[in-house]
Amino acid sequence: MGLGHWELWGAVGWLVVILVPLWFMKRWIGQHLQGLGLLLTGSPDLAVLLYFLILLPGIVVHELSHWLTARLLGVPAGGITLWPRTRRGRLSLGSVRVARVDPLRNSLIGVAPLVAGSLFIVFIGERILGTGQLGEAVLWGRWSLLGERLWALRQVPDFWLWLYLIFALSNAMLPSASDREPWRPVLIFLGAVGATMLLMGGVPQVPPALSDLFLRAVGYLAYAFTLTVAVDAVFMALIWAMETAVGWLTGRRVEY
Repeated sequence: MGLGHWELWGAVGWLVVILVPLWFMKRWIGQHLQGLGLLLTGSPDLAVLLYFLILLPGIVVHELSHWLTARLLGVPAGGITLWPRTRRGRLSLGSVRVARVDPLRNSLIGVAPLVAGSLFIVFIGERILGTGQLGEAVLWGRWSLLGERLWALRQVPDFWLWLYLIFALSNAMLPSASDREPWRPVLIFLGAVGATMLLMGGVPQVPPALSDLFLRAVGYLAYAFTLTVAVDAVFMALIWAMETAVGWLTGRRVEY
């Protein structure tokens, strides 16, 4: 993306900001995709199945990333299940059996889908759609360039297929409630270490190479989230239009 040091620090703040609409959009999409399925089929089970099939590429990446990370960390992992079912009152679209070990390794396994999904989105955006310059246009306020680049994207071969893949990946990559369970002790430990360092005279100097690597990773994550929000906005408009049309044709309504 060609971002400099200050732009990357700006990406840290942008990452925090973009997480808010990303969470709300994911929730809206989950509800309204199932609502659209209910309008089309009249069956709650078929609506869930349709929702599962639409997000299937992202679900596969989600569960496979759990499994691969567990194996790389030496944590026993069983088979992968890909099918919608209700677990503890929550809808689960897939699962993988992973042994409970220390909180650090379980936390890394839990966050793996977010990392894997973001990497795929960055790859599609950078290498296939060429949207890296869009991020630079936003950061530098070059709105005329932004409009030109957005209009030019329609000429990319299989444009809508790549947008769909970003949509499926992004709406399946956020960690589930079970993925987040091991995070609490790790966050408490890191907070305690940080507080102890401050009380003892400050935080040690971080090597520039490590700092730059961290900031660059945050920059790419912010880029992936921003691209996700843009693509999700397009699909939200399509879902709303289809929901409205199908509701009018069938006379059905869904309460959210």
